[in-house]
Amino acid sequence: MTFDVVDKVWSAMECEEFYSPSDLANRVGHPTDAVTRVLEFLAKYEFAERVTRHELIFRKLANAPSPIDALRTLQMLLEETGDEGQASSVSTPFRRLKLS
Repeated sequence: MTFDVVDKVWSAMECEEFYSPSDLANRVGHPTDAVTRVLEFLAKYEFAERVTRHELIFRKLANAPSPIDALRTLQMLLEETGDEGQASSVSTPFRRLKLS
């Protein structure tokens, strides 16, 4: 999974609308299991939320930044401070997205 897939799923979601993984998979043209992993990532890091316990239904949080913008901001801040040791610990959750 790449940041491109995360960005496509994120961009396909409208605030306050509800989505299943299959809805978004059809919309973005990626397999449902890949979209499910993206939605779980977005929920884990509070870019989106899972709204039911029984079904996989998600919605984008209205005030959340895009995950790509958040990553770029973190990278920019780390470059400005020149703290390379921090860069590896901050980017660890994002490395988990590369499942291929």
